[in-house]
Amino acid sequence: MNGLNEILRPKSLGDIVGQNHLFGKAGILKIAIERNNLFSSIFYGPPGCGKTSTLDVIKKHTDYEIYHFNAAITSTLDIKKILDYAEKVKDVKKILLFVDEIHRFNKKQQDIFLPGIEKGSYIFIGATTENPFKMINPALLSRVKVIAFKRLSESDLKKIIERAINKKKVSVEEEVMEFIVKNSAGDARFAINLYDVLSEIALSLEKDVVDEEIIKIYSGEGKKFYTKKEHYNLASAFIKSIRGSDPDAALYYMARMLEGGEDPRFIARRLVILASEDIGLADPMAILIATATAQAVELVGLPECVLNLSECVIYLSLAPKSNSSTIAISKAMELAKKTPDLKVPFNLLNVEKSGYKNPHYYGGFIKRSYLPDKISDSIFYTPKSIGKEKRFKEIVDKLWKGVKRYGSEG
Repeated sequence: MNGLNEILRPKSLGDIVGQNHLFGKAGILKIAIERNNLFSSIFYGPPGCGKTSTLDVIKKHTDYEIYHFNAAITSTLDIKKILDYAEKVKDVKKILLFVDEIHRFNKKQQDIFLPGIEKGSYIFIGATTENPFKMINPALLSRVKVIAFKRLSESDLKKIIERAINKKKVSVEEEVMEFIVKNSAGDARFAINLYDVLSEIALSLEKDVVDEEIIKIYSGEGKKFYTKKEHYNLASAFIKSIRGSDPDAALYYMARMLEGGEDPRFIARRLVILASEDIGLADPMAILIATATAQAVELVGLPECVLNLSECVIYLSLAPKSNSSTIAISKAMELAKKTPDLKVPFNLLNVEKSGYKNPHYYGGFIKRSYLPDKISDSIFYTPKSIGKEKRFKEIVDKLWKGVKRYGSEG
């Protein structure tokens, strides 16, 4: 008997949820499938976003003779038999070779597909969750299109879960829906499996709805049910604690989020934003450390990535704080919206005899504005005497001493 995941696999173009850039009105895959004219490609994207499910749609809407392999369990010898067959029948049949987990073949093994693709003996589609520009043979990449599948949005996952509910007739409370969506992190397969497990627990208790009690049974009594409201409240407290230079509070709220099942990538993204928004030029190393932490979280994953997050949170909490760059770009964006038609000064245009003076020929600096005349006295960036930004303030004050800063040539 097929599991819920198999039952809910898209069977037609209309069944596909998300990936509008590929299956929308002018989507490249929608057009190719409808025209029965596929092209060799690499489907690249996170788990559960519809890469392999697309094959079921291809089966229904095209007349290709399809061979589906998984590189994790298939040898190149098995595939070679199909490639030889495709070469023999290429003038009378359209062959599609679909290889899941293509990155499991090393780059030398991937060479087996090159001649057939080159000759047009078959259409080749490889699916992978790994970066194809690192894991796929350059010679193979040069002969295919890389098709990027995106992580499914929360609204996409909710639509898919609703379909699952319609099949099993076990509903979910609103907060349970949020629990499933948040814990699925854009993975439709995971979301369906999670709902399937929760609904089975409900049925075993003779319930027709998954409620908070079911979540507690699933998660364990010691693990608190993490609602959407708590997600936002804890995230807010977390950011404000770092901004307030309180590493203990920041670590506590982060631990609460992680214990509640929060995706560590969400926390890492918030740290990258905070590094520029609240620390900025007071410590330019902050953005480097936050970005490195985000990369470490992707590389290491739970539970070990908690160590990376802890180190970053402590550093950002104790770093000097400045929002000058945040204020500066906000002011610049506001003025840009009000003055969209101001012309760039003639001396800054890339034309001969514009009158542009290169600072390198004048001691490295010329005291003049580069803004349009109408707004030449505008000031967006006001440095603070905090941390390393104190040095920037000294530079600005020295360069523009004695004139209205960013004003006319003096």
